[in-house]
Amino acid sequence: MPMPLWVSCRGQLIGWLGRYPRPALTVDAAIVAEGAPPKLLLIKRKHPPCMGQWALPGGFVDEKEPLLHAAQRELQEETGVAPGDVQLVQVGAYGDPGRDPRGWTVSVAYAAMVSATQLGVKAADDAADAQWFDVGALPMLAFDHKLIVRDSFNRLAQMTSQDSVANDLAKGSKQLDGPWTPPVE
Repeated sequence: MPMPLWVSCRGQLIGWLGRYPRPALTVDAAIVAEGAPPKLLLIKRKHPPCMGQWALPGGFVDEKEPLLHAAQRELQEETGVAPGDVQLVQVGAYGDPGRDPRGWTVSVAYAAMVSATQLGVKAADDAADAQWFDVGALPMLAFDHKLIVRDSFNRLAQMTSQDSVANDLAKGSKQLDGPWTPPVE
């Protein structure tokens, strides 16, 4: 049995980590290309869970890996998009029970707006395919990615200076209102 790790906060003993269950940590990236209409980059999952379903590029965070680096790495591994081609901003954290049939996971989501879809997108690693979709005509999404995409559209709409792109993102976000359905395998 591993030794418990004591945690200190400003020199005070506050407990030990081994006492509490811990979720798996993942990252997801919502990349939107400006245009008429704007487009969202999605991957088709190659492996279970949710095999064959469309999802955001993402995956598990490696031990001691910074979250932003993990999002950049997963984006590049699954789509070929180089980290220097996107400026990711953190959108939020998602950890509702049942979001992943493999167990308790918490995902930290990132989003970015890019000027065009010419980023050399090519499916690789865990992705069977990678494609751009109009933000107003998205396919069904795996996991709770509907929530992540909705929040990403809202965040990016606030950041863009193009009214037409902001309006299209707001409309796309409204189409994603409502509950998400937990995945089943």
